This record gives sequence, C-alpha cells and structure tokens, in this order.
Amino acid sequence: MKRLVGLIAVLVLAASCGVRPSGVITGENAPSGPPNGNLGHSAMVYFVLNGNVVPVVRSGVGDVAADRVRVLEQGPDEGERAGGYTTELPPSFEPIAIGVSDATIGVNVRELTPNAVSQIICTVLEAGGGGASGTVTLSGGGQKLQPQACGR
Repeated sequence: MKRLVGLIAVLVLAASCGVRPSGVITGENAPSGPPNGNLGHSAMVYFVLNGNVVPVVRSGVGDVAADRVRVLEQGPDEGERAGGYTTELPPSFEPIAIGVSDATIGVNVRELTPNAVSQIICTVLEAGGGGASGTVTLSGGGQKLQPQACGR
C-alpha cells in the first residue's frame, strides 16, 4: 500500500510540472555587428615605408586573413602615417574573398603597383601561420595574376 501511495504521489508531481502557456514575451534586440571573440590579437600587416613593403604590427585585429586585408583597406592609422608609412592600394579595393592561398578583390589586379600586390600577398601569407612564405593567387576585375610569394 505504501508503494501505491508513493507511486500516486510521484504521478501527481510529475503531471504538475509542465510548461504553462503564456502570452508573447518580448526581449531586447539581437546583437549586431561583427563577432568580437577573435579580436584583440596582434597581427602583422604590410604597408609601404620609404618605397619598400614592410611589416607593421597592429593590435585589435581578427586572426584570419580577411580581417587583416580589411586593415589594409583602411590604410595606415594616424601614428603610422606620422611615421612615414603609406599604402599603394586604391582607397577602396574591396576585399571580396580572402583565403590562405588566394585572394579576390574588387579592382583590376593588373592595374595595381608591384608594392600594392606585395602588400596583399604578404599580409595574406602572414595570416596563414607560416609567416610570409608560400604563394597566393590574386584576382580581381576579371584578371588573375600568377601565384606569387611575398616580394618585400
């Protein structure tokens, strides 16, 4: 009999612990903007100093090649410009698809200077984890360059 009473008590308790219906519960807006879980890293990007493509350490940059190429699109910051760093990339070359061994941008790559090409190639290779070694195929504007190494 004790067992039966215990079983009934368990069934009554189990039956009463359901989710009760409610009206619509509104919340705040969903988060927007880029994820920032990988920001805050120091990253090597390449700008031009005295006519040569040179590495520059930037902080607060994501850890993938596309994040670093976006830094190139922004150009040298105020402190870097004061130090003589420049870029030979067009003001908005629109990085479209950036991988570890290929990069597609929104301008005709045959119209880029050799330093501009090196800036992209070296930055993409550096993001791949192997330093500035290997090759990258750069394309854009309906044109494609041969795979190139970092020629700094």
